[in-house]
Amino acid sequence: MDALHGLSAMEVLIDERYDIDKRIIPTTWSQLKKQYLVRQTNNNRWAYTLSGYGWIRGLKLRGEFDTDEMKQKTGKLAAALKLRIKSVNREYDQFAGVSELATETGLPEAFIRNAIESNLIEELFGTIGAEWASDRGRSIRIPNDFGHRR
Repeated sequence: MDALHGLSAMEVLIDERYDIDKRIIPTTWSQLKKQYLVRQTNNNRWAYTLSGYGWIRGLKLRGEFDTDEMKQKTGKLAAALKLRIKSVNREYDQFAGVSELATETGLPEAFIRNAIESNLIEELFGTIGAEWASDRGRSIRIPNDFGHRR
């Protein structure tokens, strides 16, 4: 979590060949993988990132998960996503780009990426959230039942 410094968890790579023993002790690394707190990237078998689940766990450990600030930021993202669904009377799933949502909401792109990757809306509010479209990290699919209770 400390290595993110305003970046999304998807952007900060952990190289299993170099970072283990130097930054992360092997037994801790083994537990991070076992508990799905890290996720192997598609483009390099040695590269990992913090998983969405790992990001949520990190927020909880740091006391940043259930705060007013987190609820406010997540609510702002959820409202922007909900507007897209309401504009078509929930007839169809809708799509939104991370960059355009950042511009509309004033939220950092890194926060939006972390929120979608981790299912933050579902985790924090208990409602159906959004997910990545085919181009993970750039485009978001908003299901027509977005915001409904699980």
